[in-house]
Amino acid sequence: FSQRDVTRTLYQAELKRPILEAIARPAEKRLNWTQYRNIFLTPARISGGVDFWREHAEILARAEREYGVPPQIIVAILGVETYYGQRMGSYRVVDSLATQAFEFEPGSWRARFGAQQLEQLVLLSREQGVDPLTLVGSYAGAMGYGQFIPSSYRNYAVDFDASGRRDLWDSPMDIIGSVANYFQRHGWEQGV
Repeated sequence: FSQRDVTRTLYQAELKRPILEAIARPAEKRLNWTQYRNIFLTPARISGGVDFWREHAEILARAEREYGVPPQIIVAILGVETYYGQRMGSYRVVDSLATQAFEFEPGSWRARFGAQQLEQLVLLSREQGVDPLTLVGSYAGAMGYGQFIPSSYRNYAVDFDASGRRDLWDSPMDIIGSVANYFQRHGWEQGV
């Protein structure tokens, strides 16, 4: 990398107050399990999962054969994370990560996370051949259907469709294969 390119990218990052507000009030910490469950186990989300499964049954079956992760697990993750791609976030990932890196107490867990993931984002953008300023995701810096942070994208995303690129936004094959690979690499045991 040239210092000029990295500096140009970082200077274009915008610190966003709504990101700080979202981090301060995550639903996971405010709600008990029953309340949290009621967000995800709705007729519409279940119907969306059935539709997603039907549409991508062959890919899900292949992922299960290759990684040992059942389709219902992959479909459930995609339903919880982004409602099957309907809610993938609206923040530029570079803004999310820069806000965390530079707006939290230096040396804090959140500031270290933001800085580490910014580095991973720059590396990922080079590997994928994309402008890091164009990638959009969650307030926390997670991207695509499966909401992979940059380091997870680099380490666990797979080119399941053999296109030469790992695309977690528009390739159902890469999305499904990557979620399955993530689970397998983290110790998923088939049938347990």
